[in-house]
Amino acid sequence: MDETAKILLVDDEPRNLDALESILDSSGCTLFRAQSADEALIAILQIEFAAIILDIKMPGTGGVELAQLIKQRKRSQHVPILFLTAHLMDESDVLRAYDVGGVDFLSKPINPEILRSKIAVFVNLFRTTRALSKAVEALNAEVIQREKAQEELRFANDQLESRVAQRTAALALANREVSDNEERLRLAMDVAQVAAWEWDLKLNKMRWSTDPEVLFGFPAGSFGPDSRISHAVLAEDVGKLEDAFQRALEYGDYEAEYRAVRPDGSVVWIADRGRLVEDSQNLRTRIVGVSVDLTRRKVLEEALLESDHRKNEFLVTLAHELRNPLAPVSYALKALDVSESQSPQLRWAIDLIGRQVQSMSRLIDDLIDVNRISRNMLELRQENVALSSIISAAVDTSRPLIEDSGHDLILDVPPQPILVHADFVRLTQVFSNILNNSAKYSKSGVRGAKIWLKVYEEGGSARITVRDMGIGIAPAMIPRIFEMFAQAGRPNGHIEGGLGIGLSLAKRLVEMHGGTIEAFSEGIGKGSEFTVRLPILRKTNFVPETRPSPSKSEYSSVKRRILIADDNKDVVESFAIMLQILGHVVFTAVDGVEAVEKAEQCRPDVIVLDVGMPKLDGYETAKRIRQQPWSRGVLLIAVTGWGNEKDKRKSAESGFNVHLVKPVDALSILNILDQMDQSSAERQSG
Repeated sequence: MDETAKILLVDDEPRNLDALESILDSSGCTLFRAQSADEALIAILQIEFAAIILDIKMPGTGGVELAQLIKQRKRSQHVPILFLTAHLMDESDVLRAYDVGGVDFLSKPINPEILRSKIAVFVNLFRTTRALSKAVEALNAEVIQREKAQEELRFANDQLESRVAQRTAALALANREVSDNEERLRLAMDVAQVAAWEWDLKLNKMRWSTDPEVLFGFPAGSFGPDSRISHAVLAEDVGKLEDAFQRALEYGDYEAEYRAVRPDGSVVWIADRGRLVEDSQNLRTRIVGVSVDLTRRKVLEEALLESDHRKNEFLVTLAHELRNPLAPVSYALKALDVSESQSPQLRWAIDLIGRQVQSMSRLIDDLIDVNRISRNMLELRQENVALSSIISAAVDTSRPLIEDSGHDLILDVPPQPILVHADFVRLTQVFSNILNNSAKYSKSGVRGAKIWLKVYEEGGSARITVRDMGIGIAPAMIPRIFEMFAQAGRPNGHIEGGLGIGLSLAKRLVEMHGGTIEAFSEGIGKGSEFTVRLPILRKTNFVPETRPSPSKSEYSSVKRRILIADDNKDVVESFAIMLQILGHVVFTAVDGVEAVEKAEQCRPDVIVLDVGMPKLDGYETAKRIRQQPWSRGVLLIAVTGWGNEKDKRKSAESGFNVHLVKPVDALSILNILDQMDQSSAERQSG
């Protein structure tokens, strides 16, 4: 865009126009000529002028009549008009000339210095107005960005939204009319807690559109005689203003966000936006801009972050507290399971409780995983693995739910291996969640509903589809189906069980693997289809890894002396009974101090410690036991509701061999012991 100021010269005499051009040639402005009112009006329609020099006496339409026509047009009514006259004018003519918009008179012959000086004033005013308009436009763009950020942060405060809407509307209106009425702009900016300013770089002094100390809540005199907020800026933010000034000198735009401190210690967040302005000699003399109070938005942002932090802490604590009561249920269930006399009714109850304990454990794990992903704390343990083995593990995990619901699962997996670089456990979790979702929403009252799972290559990617004959998804719900806590529900509003986080977790895990997941449904009652695409690896002669499915150890357990320490009486009793039924000698303790004493007396082979015990926690208990020479061959197992990497490292540093997360399947402990026996036997035979 051409930033050169333009001047219109209007005179019916060419020699007068030549003289004016000669005088203004050194002004740096672009000069345009017009010898009649018609030529002048055409030029004004096409070009934005900084000033008009107009001969007051012209044949046809005179200067006064032409000025009146110019001021009637919205585009040109703000342009200053300088009248030229060759004779004395009576008072009525002067008043009429001023009334139609004239700002000054010059008599012929013209004094060149006076003309150049007056034009310089008009040009400077024109450039200042243009610069202020651009600064306000930048502020308007900033306001829009702030609104978007607030929407993304989910601020649903009706009162705040109303105030922001009012301020934005007032500011937008002021932007549209800034060239018409500067006073209206100042009023709108006051309403929006925005102040326009001009920073004189030579005098290092600022001039404001309103009292900045009143606007930002400071007592009189806080900004000093030069009216600069920098006198109250927080010490650690002073560097931000200095950097912003240097960037403005280099690039022309001034932008800073900083904190100012009131005498009472309260903090005000302020954002500045401005532009460097040059004078007619292209010297950088001023910065014009605006400042806005951001304090309320900053307070709300901090409140949201604090709320999110508390939510994460609540989810972690909730999962921990939910795991604790599952442990004794799991142990008691195992004690019943290994008993020799079981009626059909007891067998049914054992299986039912077992399935419900597993479902509860999966829900808790999903809560923990979603929390880890939201905080970017979930790490993938990727390896090259056959996709078919992942699908097989997922099917094994979901098959009890599918069969219990009476559905038929139809698999279509190619015999040739499709290799992916993936976390085996996490992708198994993805497809298990999708299968569980299909099984849950296929309960249409008719047993034998089909679920199809198909795997094939397409365009260099692996494509996995899961399709069912279930209740389907309403079109309006499809864009939200992967959102946290979203549930499709039935047409009558009934919601199936679950927390609504399985699909959200699946989507995030797929994306962490560089893939995509999509949902499709033709509508309610017409089934659903989920499609996962994953990048595949090219490898010749690939032999898939064999991953044993979790099952009871093939090795018979050696009878051991086992110490159990937990402050939960139900956990201790149920675990002890289960181990005693299996033939082990069991000792118990209800706190860390008693555990250390019992360990010294009984010299057990295995010690199972709850981490969160009174008097002495599990970590300190393990450290004290490891200080004893006899504990060198003892297996220490930590049992806790906390299972992140930090907790596991702390367990290892305290002397634990194994870290298990509640609820712990008793067979998991026995399998660990049997695997150690096998490893020991293999070393001896080797």
